[in-house]
Order: sequence, then C-alpha cells, then structure tokens
Amino acid sequence: MLSANSCVVLLYHRFSDSTPKSTSISPALFERHLQHLQDNDFKVLKLNTMLERLDNDNLPNKCVVLTADDAYQSIAKNAYPLLKKYQMPMSVFVSTEPVDKKYPAMITWQQMLSMQGDFMQFYNHTVTHPYLLDLNKTQIKTQITQAQNRFNQELNQHNKIFAYPYGEASLKIFKQVKDLGYTAFGQYSGVVSKMSNQQNLPRFPMAGDYAKMVSFKTKVNTLPMPIKIKNINPIVIQNPPTLELDFFKSLSKHQKAHLNCFVNGGVNMTWQSDKSVKIVAKKPLTDRRSKYNCTMPSEQKGSYYWHSIQWINPD
Repeated sequence: MLSANSCVVLLYHRFSDSTPKSTSISPALFERHLQHLQDNDFKVLKLNTMLERLDNDNLPNKCVVLTADDAYQSIAKNAYPLLKKYQMPMSVFVSTEPVDKKYPAMITWQQMLSMQGDFMQFYNHTVTHPYLLDLNKTQIKTQITQAQNRFNQELNQHNKIFAYPYGEASLKIFKQVKDLGYTAFGQYSGVVSKMSNQQNLPRFPMAGDYAKMVSFKTKVNTLPMPIKIKNINPIVIQNPPTLELDFFKSLSKHQKAHLNCFVNGGVNMTWQSDKSVKIVAKKPLTDRRSKYNCTMPSEQKGSYYWHSIQWINPD
C-alpha cells in the first residue's frame, strides 16, 4: 500500500494519434491509463480536492490527479468522453488569449462551460503562454491576473491554481506567485507531498515513450524521496549544476547502491555521509531545459522513491 499524504500528478497535452509524439498520447493508450487506475483501485481526485486534502494531511492511499496543459481541441473530442466513461476528473491549464482569439486548435469558452464540472476543471496558464523568465515583475503579474480575470468572467472560476508555461520559473517568480496567492505546478517528475514547494509542485509528463504502460505503472506507484526539500534556484548559474540530497535518516549500503540519478551523459555521485549525496552531471547541460531524475527502491515491493529537478539554461 502506498503511503498516505502524497499524490502522483500526471501531465498530458494532446490526446491524438496525429499530433507530435513528444506532446501527445493516443486516445487508446489514454484509455488504458484510465482502465489501469480503475482496475487497481487508485483514487483519482480533482486537483483542488487534492490540494485541500494535502493541506489537511488526509490524502488517500494510491492518490492520483490528472492534468493537461494548453486546452487543445483533442481534450474535448478525445479525453472528455473517456473521463466521463471512467468517472474520473481532469484539470486543464488554459492560456486565455488563444481562446479569446478563437484559434481553431483550442477549445472555446462555451466548450469549457459545458464540460466544467465533475469531470473537468479549468485553471490559469497565463494570457499568452510566454517564457516568464523573459518578463519583468509587472509583466508577470499582468499575465497571471488578467488570465484569472477571464476565468472569473467566463467560468465563475476563482481558485488560484496556476501552471508555469514550459514549466519555467525562478526563485523570484516562485515568491511572486506565492505573494499573489497561487499554488503552482511545474513540468518535472516527482510526487506531491507536504514537503513539496507549493509554488513548484511536480507532475509526471505523459507523452511519447514516457506514456507507455510500463513507464505509467512505475510512475503512479511512486513515493516522495525521503529527503529535506530545499528551495533550489532552477536557473543554471554554475554549469553543470550540483544537486544535494539530504535524507531524513542514514541509508543502508543496499539503499545507497540502488539510488540512481539520471541526466543525458550521466552523473557523478559523491556521498558526503550516509545521509547526504552530491549529484553533478558529467558534462555541462546544453539544452534550455534539463532534468536530474533520482530514484530508489522503497520498502514497498514494486514502488520507487522519486525526486527530480528541472534546470533551466536560458542563455
């Protein structure tokens, strides 16, 4: 049984066989995801319900939340009927300008109004889906508050829940989002728990190879890594950057041997003690966005601890 008061949040974008595989899942495979959750007694919660229950320390075991970014038409056409069929909710993060400009690829306010309810909820993803790191504080505030005003006007939706475009933000942006009163989500893998940064909550991306059933089953059974979560600046200043994991208690030799961390090109791991390890990529990160993913088998058979950080290299 997976431990209580943590929850796996999944991130989808498009539900289609004909859109780019890097951001898509086929409707048939998405249905297999839902079937697996149903057959294995996962508790699929609405996003706002999960956040309330996290706050009150009473998340159910085997907690999962479904989210999608960008509100493409395939959500209405292919995802929504399956969510109704399996009686499972999904939260969708929407940038408002493409909707207001009636871009044909995007769902409309009228569609959102008709779908909003038990199986679909809609939240803030800025006005224009910009790179927030390129904006100043006033511009960021405008992007978030103007989008929120549109949700209030069109959907009577007042929950302050936000997702960063491209999953990109900095320590300053986390603080600004917190000061504006929002809980916010990134686009890097990991498990939501009370220890998580409420302005940079993790979600497992579900597209391409990452959405295949073997990967999906592993991820919905993950647990938060038993480490002290630090408010790390995700912007790469020293390249390659260093991630330090400080565990709550000393690891056994077996656990240390089976802690694995991944990035393109591999990592060097240096143990400072039985409770602390430094992780550095073997070569500088060259992509705009890179992740260090760390896993370790938990005491529960078939279940892994998981921790990740997304590094952003804007230069």
